[in-house]
Amino acid sequence: MKTIQKLLLTSVLAVFAFAPAQAGEVTMTGSMEIAYTNGLSGGNVGNKLGQENELSVTASTELDNGVGVAYKQSITGDNARNDSELVFSDLPTIGGSIAMTSTGTPIDAIDNVTPTAFEEANHGATTFTQVGNNDGTFGIRYKNTIPMTSIALDAMYFPQSGAGDAATDEAGSGTVHEFYNSAYEVVLSGAVPMVEGAGFKVGYASTDANKALTKDDRNEYAAALSYAYGPISVGYQKTLVDNQLRGVVGVDWTKNTIYGVAYAVNDNLSVSYQVNESYQHTAEVRGDVSQAGTQGSGIAQEAKGISVAYTMGGMKIAVVDNSFDNENYTSGQSKDYTQIVLGVAF
Repeated sequence: MKTIQKLLLTSVLAVFAFAPAQAGEVTMTGSMEIAYTNGLSGGNVGNKLGQENELSVTASTELDNGVGVAYKQSITGDNARNDSELVFSDLPTIGGSIAMTSTGTPIDAIDNVTPTAFEEANHGATTFTQVGNNDGTFGIRYKNTIPMTSIALDAMYFPQSGAGDAATDEAGSGTVHEFYNSAYEVVLSGAVPMVEGAGFKVGYASTDANKALTKDDRNEYAAALSYAYGPISVGYQKTLVDNQLRGVVGVDWTKNTIYGVAYAVNDNLSVSYQVNESYQHTAEVRGDVSQAGTQGSGIAQEAKGISVAYTMGGMKIAVVDNSFDNENYTSGQSKDYTQIVLGVAF
């Protein structure tokens, strides 16, 4: 992790050896969704009609040495999921782009890349554990293409896991995670050699643990294969969240298997089917060690879903119909979930 940390921090320092900026521009984009949802969890789910709004303000400019600078602030309707990022692109010497951001992470971006027309099969689940535990934490992100190849590199370093968005100027976040310290993530993606239409994505994330407590380093893994032929796209993916418990009872690891197919009927209409199987293992304690492998107990939650989406310019009408077995990782618990969405982008 120290190599990743030094690379990203050095890249940030290199960016600041620049000339003055030219005049920039500011743009504003947004989206709005109105949804009818049936199958929400809980005994009193209230109004089944909902609305979600998001607004993004972007400012960009170019420095005299050719480095591009872009700032983005995302504003949600409840203000609870606002994010920001500052990106420097076309970097001298090292190339690529570097960002200070809380708008997603490399491995969170590939938590489920199996093709869908609208939403994944696990959409609407009460609980569905996936990779991407560092999502929402401010960090330093570097993107580039590996020299002499067509493989894309996406790496990110987090000084403090779970710290959330950026702190105010000249101040720390004040957040110290109960179990974890710093973290890093690396994702590689590209085309499969000699197989036209096929692509791959592989990712790894590691979060340093507070060794005095009850968890070792948390590791996350993701690997996905996709293939597209004409209007048909198929995908298969595996992910693993390894919590590495130490001397406590709890969820030791979660393994996900995802596969699906999407079909573009025409330029406006698409349909998809996806299956997401998530096996969650609860560790058993013997002495001061949490038993992994065949020790302890486990349960598999299965989600199956159909999505349909129809677009007309900036407007989308979409339907997702999902069903769950052992929902919320509870044996015998099932649920059906349906959502109809009208979305407009502007």
